[in-house]
Amino acid sequence: MRDIFIGAVIVAVIILLLRLIFGSPLVQRVRESFSNPSASLINNSTTCPAGSKFYIYDGVAYCCSGTVNGAADSVKKTCRPLSGRDDTTVFCTLGPSTSDVKNCLELRAGLMQAEGITFCPSATPTFVKSDGSTGSSGRCCGAPGGNSGLTDCAPGVTASCDVAADPDPFKNPASCQFKKAQEDDGACPATFGPFTAARGPITIYGCTNTATNCYKQATIDRLRSFGHDVTGLVVCQ
Repeated sequence: MRDIFIGAVIVAVIILLLRLIFGSPLVQRVRESFSNPSASLINNSTTCPAGSKFYIYDGVAYCCSGTVNGAADSVKKTCRPLSGRDDTTVFCTLGPSTSDVKNCLELRAGLMQAEGITFCPSATPTFVKSDGSTGSSGRCCGAPGGNSGLTDCAPGVTASCDVAADPDPFKNPASCQFKKAQEDDGACPATFGPFTAARGPITIYGCTNTATNCYKQATIDRLRSFGHDVTGLVVCQ
């Protein structure tokens, strides 16, 4: 009987140890990483998206472009929007995404996609944002797109353009904004081809058949919206 009792105690101790081991935070994280593939999307650096601040809450790293409230009773309340609007505030984690907070790389990808729609021409559709050392607001990259952190074009990219800090596309003919505006304004009429020309301090684009120059209505409207004189510009028919 004594041997049976000792054996039962040993078995009970082993079961208890196994439960403690498999219930530990480390093992739980390992199990979650297998069951949730998105858990591998982790920014292991302390780099936050531009304009946001790094902070720690409950042992986890976060980034916030608003006001950080370290005394908050929940993580969702730690980042207060400056403008009163949550949709303009960057709030993300450098750890795995949760139901409340996205991983910064995942959020950054979404932000970069929105910027790409705004600034990038079709030949260079992927927007990336550097640390500002290039002097531009960002860059648009051709295939295969941006690097893993979306901080520059991927190695091997041959087509790219810089997004100028000045939103007026006519002041920066090499900028992505100029190329996208020219593309967005539409194709030239049949028998006409595109051209660009200096017009005082700006560069404009239009259509020509070598005998006649004309300008799409969208281009003239765009010039006016930036305060440029359109006197003498003939609308393409």
